Amino acid sequence: MGSDFIKLDFDAFVKDTEILVDTTSEETAKKHDAFNERAKYGPISVVIGSGALVKGLDRSLMEAEVGKEMTVEVLPAEAFGERDPKQIEVFPLNKIMSLPEFRKGDRYPSEGMEIRINNRVGTINRIFAGRVRVDFNNRWSGRTIVYKYKVLEVISEKEGKLKAILEGAYPSSGEFRTEFRSDSELDITLPDIAKLDTSWAMAKFKLISDLRNHLGIKVVRLIEEYVRKDESEHDHDHEGHDHEHGHEHEHPAEAPEAPATEKAPEEAPEIPKEAAPKPRGRPRKKPAEAQ
Repeated sequence: MGSDFIKLDFDAFVKDTEILVDTTSEETAKKHDAFNERAKYGPISVVIGSGALVKGLDRSLMEAEVGKEMTVEVLPAEAFGERDPKQIEVFPLNKIMSLPEFRKGDRYPSEGMEIRINNRVGTINRIFAGRVRVDFNNRWSGRTIVYKYKVLEVISEKEGKLKAILEGAYPSSGEFRTEFRSDSELDITLPDIAKLDTSWAMAKFKLISDLRNHLGIKVVRLIEEYVRKDESEHDHDHEGHDHEHGHEHEHPAEAPEAPATEKAPEEAPEIPKEAAPKPRGRPRKKPAEAQ
C-alpha cells in the first residue's frame, strides 16, 4: 500500500499471553479488563509509512489487503524497543511527592503508576526505604507483540487524509479546528489541551512535516485562540431582551459564601500496589520515541 491513508481496526497482545497492549475495540478492552474511560475507541485513521505506528506493524500494512483479517508478530526491536537498564533511575520519595499530581495529598504513588518527572514519562517500578525506582523504558519494551488487524478502507478525500495526519501526530486531534485557505495553505486552531501539554511542542514538528510530505501543504498556521467571556455584556443582553418582551424577572440576592473550615489532617494510608496498567487505545509511539 505504500504511503496510503487508511482506516484500521486492530487488537494487540503480548505474545503467548492474554495481556492486552492496545485495541480499537471497546468490547475487547472490557473483555480483558483493560477499558479506559479516557480512551476513544473505534477505527483509527493512519498514514502507512509515516512513523506513527510501530515499525513492524507499519511494514506489515504495506502488504495488507483491504477487508482481509491479518496477524503479525512484531519483535521488540520493531515494536517498543529492547529494555535498557540505563533508563531505570531512583528518586527520593519527597521529590516524587512534590509532583503536581501528589501535592494535594489525595493521591499517593504506587507501583505500576505512570508519572511524568523531569519532562520524561516513566512507570514506578518499586517503592522502598524512602526512595522510588522509576523505569523510563516503554511499558512494553522487550516484549514481542502480536497484532490482529483489518484495513477497513483506503482514504482518498482530502479531509480524511488531514484527519489521519492529525491523529498520527497528537492523541487529542479531534479537538483541533482546521480550515484550508488554499490547496497549499492550512490554518489549525489549537484546543486548550494542546496549549498546556508539554508533549505538543514535539508533536507539532511531526505534524508539520507530515502535512508537507503527504498533503503538499506549504504554509501551516498554528493558531492559539483565547476568548474572554464578558459577563457584564451577557447580562446586559438579557436585560434588553426581557424589556423588549415586557417581562420582569426577580433576581434573588446571592447567598453568602459558607465560611471556610479547616479539615483535620488525615494520616497517610499505606501505599498500595496498583493493578496492571490499562492500554490507551492507540498503537502509536509517544513523540519522544518516534524514530
